[in-house]
Amino acid sequence: MALFTDGTMATMEDAAAYESSILDVTATEGIDLQTKLKLAQEELGVELEAFMAGRQIEAALGNVVVTEPLKKWHVFQTLTLVYRDAYNRQLNDRYLGKQREYERLARWAWEALFQCGIGMTSRPIAKADPPELTAVAGNGSAAVYYVRAAWSDGEQEGCPSDVAVISVPAGNLASVKAVNPPARAKSWNLYAGYSAAVLARQNDGPLPAGATWTAPSEGLRTGAAPGTGQAPEYFVRAGRVLPRG
Repeated sequence: MALFTDGTMATMEDAAAYESSILDVTATEGIDLQTKLKLAQEELGVELEAFMAGRQIEAALGNVVVTEPLKKWHVFQTLTLVYRDAYNRQLNDRYLGKQREYERLARWAWEALFQCGIGMTSRPIAKADPPELTAVAGNGSAAVYYVRAAWSDGEQEGCPSDVAVISVPAGNLASVKAVNPPARAKSWNLYAGYSAAVLARQNDGPLPAGATWTAPSEGLRTGAAPGTGQAPEYFVRAGRVLPRG
């Protein structure tokens, strides 16, 4: 699972899954949905930091793992902000009704999160940046490569990067290098494919930080698909710390 600090937890598609008309509403009212997603996550971050500080939990937002209740809280808080903005622009009772509905759902998700517990890790590994891709001379066929990188501390793997793409002409091979290793990262894994939907791990063993991987001339292999990042090591609830499982 991703960390809270890896980027925006929910997407516009996640918001649209709950509110099919949200893209039409934001377009009609001139509301930037991506900005609302960012603002909602900032608000959640303030709430989480206040919760941890109030209970003297020595952790930061970078230790928080994105679980399903936390992601739903983000979605509903985003929709609350959108409809609050829309109502203030138009004073339309339909928008006010939607605002109140998503305020209720955001409260429900908040309560569910704190009942289930906030997922935490003591060894966070930040999401990888998109890898650096180049074409190098080699006995390869023309191909388009889709690539993701993921940093590891030797035991756990962080959230894989967004997909990077390179088109390589015949007589060349794709060369990949992971960049900007985060704290605790010792090595990285490479996932590649000929489409963004089908990626597989290409390295047998961990690739050291700074190492470059070059595609084999015989083509990419099949293997394990990219993971989703770290699982929580423990959960924090009001007054209690719960071990995983």
